[in-house]
Amino acid sequence: MAKETSIYKQIRERIIDEYGHYLDGEQLPGERELAEKYFVKRSTIQYALRKLADEGLVYRIRGKGTFIRRKYKRVMNISDDAVKDKKGISGLVHSYGIKVNHVVLVSGTITGNRFLEENLDLQEGEPVFALHRVSYGNEEPLAIEYTYVPKKIFPDIESFDFRMVSLHEYMDARGYLPEKYDKRLRVVRLFPKEARYLELPVDHPAFSFELIGVDSERHPVEYTESYVRCDRAEFSFTTRL
Repeated sequence: MAKETSIYKQIRERIIDEYGHYLDGEQLPGERELAEKYFVKRSTIQYALRKLADEGLVYRIRGKGTFIRRKYKRVMNISDDAVKDKKGISGLVHSYGIKVNHVVLVSGTITGNRFLEENLDLQEGEPVFALHRVSYGNEEPLAIEYTYVPKKIFPDIESFDFRMVSLHEYMDARGYLPEKYDKRLRVVRLFPKEARYLELPVDHPAFSFELIGVDSERHPVEYTESYVRCDRAEFSFTTRL
């Protein structure tokens, strides 16, 4: 059974990698074709497809085949207005009826990073609080965020568990919620670390955001780099002539 499970995991990853961009309801190749493609027994493919069906990633119709099932019928609109109205990515995800949870990768104070000091307008050696998190929607990774804030304006920040607490609600309660963001959006190919956390192949495309949040006096209170899955989000904008 252990060997069968190991083979299943390999086949699962290959199927998801190759067919990750299929449309909702689109049919996968037949079991015989998949077995020939991946050089395994047909029974292994049958086992893999049963498990994928159990996970809700595909559904099977007797006599017809196996079909892709998207967990989200719509992708999220991560435009400026949408994110602002919902107070960040987490609020936006909630608005789609998706259960949100976070896994904290890093949480603590760092010093001596001149890049962060410059972006947060700090003196050399001033402490910065770092929070790295993966955001999940319905148990599927959606985004990874690397956030940094000045420790001097959030002296008690390390006492909070940001798996459960909203960072922006905490900042708002302390009177330093960003009122405006300077932003840069790019589409990039994922590096191995980000690909692993987002459960995507290396070099898979993703939205990359660089954000500097400022208060009413234009003092930086947040610097964030985030990577959002392109297959779960879209960015829309309006131009005026």
